[in-house]
Amino acid sequence: MTPLKDNISSTPKTGYYAQIVTRGTIDTAELCEEISAGCTLTTADMKAAIEALISSVSQKLKAGYNVCIDDLGTFSLSAESETVESPDDIRSQSVRVKAIHFRPSVRMKKCMKNSEFERISTKKNI
Repeated sequence: MTPLKDNISSTPKTGYYAQIVTRGTIDTAELCEEISAGCTLTTADMKAAIEALISSVSQKLKAGYNVCIDDLGTFSLSAESETVESPDDIRSQSVRVKAIHFRPSVRMKKCMKNSEFERISTKKNI
């Protein structure tokens, strides 16, 4: 749990809120091994498919498309540029990608609704 910090209100709120603590990160190799164990594709096939997916998604995003992978979600870009006085002053060279966004599909959101959480000790041994 994380203490609530309210530095804005004249009467600050107090309390705690839940926070996700990750167990680590699963890399591509481990993900490929797990997926290949449940289907007819080899680990190498999975790695090649993921590399091709990354390349294709990148190309489509650069070309101005949102990319929807059914039952997973949609990738899109946001942009940023300097503020200018007139719309005519905006040049394509001054626009850059701010972030890549991911919006999960309805199916993915439903899968996450069944997530289980557990309380972990926050006491530190000194």
